Amino acid sequence: MSRAFDAIVLLGVELGAQDQPTQELHARVQAAAQAYARGAADVIVASGGRLPGHQVAEATVMVRLLREAGVPDAAVVPEDQSQNTMENMRFSAQKLGGARGKRVLVVTSDYHLRRAVLTARRAGLRAKGCAAALEHDDSWRKKRNQELAYTVDLLMGWQDEGRSRPQWTYALFDAVFGHKTKKGEKNA
Repeated sequence: MSRAFDAIVLLGVELGAQDQPTQELHARVQAAAQAYARGAADVIVASGGRLPGHQVAEATVMVRLLREAGVPDAAVVPEDQSQNTMENMRFSAQKLGGARGKRVLVVTSDYHLRRAVLTARRAGLRAKGCAAALEHDDSWRKKRNQELAYTVDLLMGWQDEGRSRPQWTYALFDAVFGHKTKKGEKNA
């Protein structure tokens, strides 16, 4: 049977305290498991590395949650090195044998979906998206607003391999988002 996609690419999100999955990660995993159950693809690439301050990779936690959701281990490919969305796509493409011609269904949070699909396409994948719906609270609104800036990063090519955001943008991010960014900080 021909599937609509070569793979589902499930994007991780930073783990909570003691490396526990957040509600947001649960929502993403459930959306990916449902897409798998509907027959969207035969494989899920669980993409997310170990971030500073954590003992395990997001992919490790997602593999466990997918298993609990009924997805067979043979259908899950962990990608546990990525630190940001562009790396999610590049490293997931490597797990799939290269990006060329690969059709993927990107599963992520609703606020992140547009940029994630654009990033997948920039990495050479033929991508469509599947949003994990979240409660639209103050935290969600802040993340949605940050996505606008990260989308500018993407469109300006600052997430391309070997490039980074210019120094002047760090002060702008600090002013708009009220947090201190560091030169060399990875783009999300």
